[in-house]
Amino acid sequence: MKFIPCEDCALRKMAPFKQFTTPELSYVSSLKSGQVELPPRTIIIEPGKYDGQLFTLFSGWAYRYRVGPSGLRQIIDILLPGSLIGLQQLVLGASDSGVESLTPVTLCVLQGRSLNDMFDDHSKLSSAMVFALMEDERRADRRIEMVAKQSGPERLAYFLLELVDRLQPLGLGNDSMSYFPLQRRHLADLLGLSDTHVSRSMTELRRDDLATIGANSLVIRNRATMAKLSGYVIGEAEHQRLLL
Repeated sequence: MKFIPCEDCALRKMAPFKQFTTPELSYVSSLKSGQVELPPRTIIIEPGKYDGQLFTLFSGWAYRYRVGPSGLRQIIDILLPGSLIGLQQLVLGASDSGVESLTPVTLCVLQGRSLNDMFDDHSKLSSAMVFALMEDERRADRRIEMVAKQSGPERLAYFLLELVDRLQPLGLGNDSMSYFPLQRRHLADLLGLSDTHVSRSMTELRRDDLATIGANSLVIRNRATMAKLSGYVIGEAEHQRLLL
């Protein structure tokens, strides 16, 4: 993919993202120093190691994960276009979390300027970043509660509805069908279930004509019943997200 200037970025025109003033766009454009394409299953950030790079996920899917003392992987979050990668490590230093590409991805490399310039000169951009981080934290809190209290089919139904509602504003699906590259092992690591339990949960949702996963696609057949089963309520974003 040829280099895409920030001014021509198609993501910027989408509803979830803050629209920039001319000075803000000029600053963000100066942040972008390059663009890189990676294949699936590529480690973008390795747990415990960090070389200071900051990225925006321009296209494709990735996931953030941790590896426990036993060597088992726990997927923390699914990263979609517009996600900022490396901010935690940039601010706090190397951590026990990492990021890996799930599909082919294109990353915008953000090394042209310091983020300190944003905090010093562009307070509205800083606020938008904080709101985005708070929204991600709220989603993570809900998932922790889900894993603690819900059955396998309930966890799966909740996650699928949440994912569809994240994909739709990005033009990556609608409220009933979307591309779905996650495999059973990813769902197991994300939902705190065994592969067998995930398979049984998928079978139950399909048997009850609620949702079908297959051939890299997700079909939601009965959203209302899935929401009732899982307790899912769509959360309305109070602020637009920052896209660097």
